[in-house]
Amino acid sequence: MLKVYSHENLAILYLAKNVQELNNIACFVKNEHYASGGHVGLSTIPVELWVADVDDASKALTILEQELSNSRQIPSWQCTNCGEENDGSFETCWKCQRSAGP
Repeated sequence: MLKVYSHENLAILYLAKNVQELNNIACFVKNEHYASGGHVGLSTIPVELWVADVDDASKALTILEQELSNSRQIPSWQCTNCGEENDGSFETCWKCQRSAGP
């Protein structure tokens, strides 16, 4: 077992977990029960993603690096219906739900 990723937001960590599972990498989450409470003392406890097989760790790290860097490279777009600025990862406008397409 080897930790490959951690984040304070449980939803983001589960997105990383789903990407790994789509690539046939067995993994599991640690500390998720602490994350629902938000804080323990004065600091937050990051939720951790672990791979079951150490041999999969380098592949898992490569996949995470590619996915995280790809999400930042998509340019934002302006909705033609309402003019709202949307993150490049959105396929529909968050404000009016119009498709990003022409």
